[in-house]
Amino acid sequence: MIKTTFAAIAALLLSVAASAQTVGAWSTLEGQHSRIAERRTVAVADKASWEKVWSEHSAGTPAPAVNFNEENVVAVFLGETKAAGVKIEIVVQNDMIDANRLNVFYKEVRSAAKPFAAQMVCRPFAMVKVRKAATVSFEVNGRVSIPENMKAPKNPRDDSKVRALLETLPSFDGR
Repeated sequence: MIKTTFAAIAALLLSVAASAQTVGAWSTLEGQHSRIAERRTVAVADKASWEKVWSEHSAGTPAPAVNFNEENVVAVFLGETKAAGVKIEIVVQNDMIDANRLNVFYKEVRSAAKPFAAQMVCRPFAMVKVRKAATVSFEVNGRVSIPENMKAPKNPRDDSKVRALLETLPSFDGR
C-alpha cells in the first residue's frame, strides 16, 4: 500500500514537472476559458504589458515566458460565446511593403462535423508568439464570394471577365 501510494505521488510529481517544462517552450496557447469577457485583439511588446494581459486572462498563475527582445505576443479574445468548441484560427504574415510590420488575420471556427455543441458560456482565446515587429495589425477574415453570373475565364490571358468582375465590386474609396 505504501509503495503504491509513493509510486502514485512520484508519477504525479513527474507529470507536473514535465508540464511545467513544456509551458516554458510555448509558441501557441488556446482554449475556451479566458477571464476576458469582451471581444478584443492585443499585440504585446513588453513584459509589463504581457503581465497585465495575462493577469486579466488568467489571474493567479504566472505569465508564460516571452523573450521580448526578439518576440511579441498577439492575442485574440472572442468574448462570451454560447456554445462550446469555438476555436480561433490565426495566420500571421510579414507585410510585403513594410519589414517592421506584421499582419494578423484571424477567424472564428466552429466545427462543421459537430453542428450541435454543448450550450454553455465559453470565452475562447488564442495567443501566439511572433517575431518582434514595430507595428502589428489585426484583421478578421471575411468570406469572399464571386457573383453567381461571373465565371473564371477559360483563357488565363483573357482578362476581360476579370475586369468585369472587378467593376461589379464596391470601390474602396466609397464610390
